[in-house]
Amino acid sequence: MKLGEHIPSFNLLDHKGNYFNSDEFLYKKYFVLFFYPMDFTPMCTKEVCHFRDIKADFDQLDAVLVGINGQSSLSHEKFARKHQLNYPLLSDRNAELTKRLGIKKTFGLITPRETFVFNKKGLLIEHIQSNKADVHIERAIKAIKKDQEN
Repeated sequence: MKLGEHIPSFNLLDHKGNYFNSDEFLYKKYFVLFFYPMDFTPMCTKEVCHFRDIKADFDQLDAVLVGINGQSSLSHEKFARKHQLNYPLLSDRNAELTKRLGIKKTFGLITPRETFVFNKKGLLIEHIQSNKADVHIERAIKAIKKDQEN
């Protein structure tokens, strides 16, 4: 997916067993969709917990924060409960959204660490690809603040 392209509509199961429909927030909120490889791994745990700890900053920027990978909603539920996550984890079991955003899975199985930031018009304003979790948060916040200035 390229900068300036529109967010695709999606409807995925979250860690509470509810469907998260992107259209409910479209044109109302910024979207921060962060893809991470696996629940319960050290680096991914650090990343999701860092997003948890800074979620209030995203709330102040009027952004919806969502974690996504291909694991089941049951795995996400256990992971979210254990780490008291305060945002939805979505299950992209068939890699539908992953493919639509152009994410290439590692070894065809593992979702890479990528973040997509969409503005309130639904346009991609930042795409972050890095194994360093902190980079995703810093660049996502910076992109939203820059968009709000324009």
